[in-house]
Amino acid sequence: MATVSVPQVQKGKNAGPRQLRVFLGAFFILAAVGVLIYGSLQGTQQYYMTLAEMRARKDVASLQSVRIGGGLAPNTTVVNSKEVSAQFTLTDGTNTLPVVYKGVLPDTFEASSEVIAEGKLGSDGVFRASLVLAKCPSKYDPAKTEWHESTQQGSLDYAKGQ
Repeated sequence: MATVSVPQVQKGKNAGPRQLRVFLGAFFILAAVGVLIYGSLQGTQQYYMTLAEMRARKDVASLQSVRIGGGLAPNTTVVNSKEVSAQFTLTDGTNTLPVVYKGVLPDTFEASSEVIAEGKLGSDGVFRASLVLAKCPSKYDPAKTEWHESTQQGSLDYAKGQ
């Protein structure tokens, strides 16, 4: 009879380079995904400043787009409907900032107590906004809600508008 010999397998001889290649490949893929995520987040990141911070750091507000928050100063809004632009002043009680915006203002803008403007500060000290957001001034106040007894019959006639 013929004898068959089984070759001796040396452990780890070819496994090392293969494992190293898989590890390096996975590392480079994860690194590439991390760089893509970091790059996409950098493009959408906005720095928020109060008016006091903006006065202290005018260089940042003039070089990059920032968000400025403040209250809408009363009787300062001038809307030009022909050019679809607006001028208004933001205030925090101490500091004021004139803002120029080209676009349609939010519906709640005039009644708003707080406004956030996104844009850059010009060399003339006027903030040129590319986006304006207005905080809705209404808040739920349970004291102003009319409560009815559960024994009272309500009206569900929607045609009356009640």
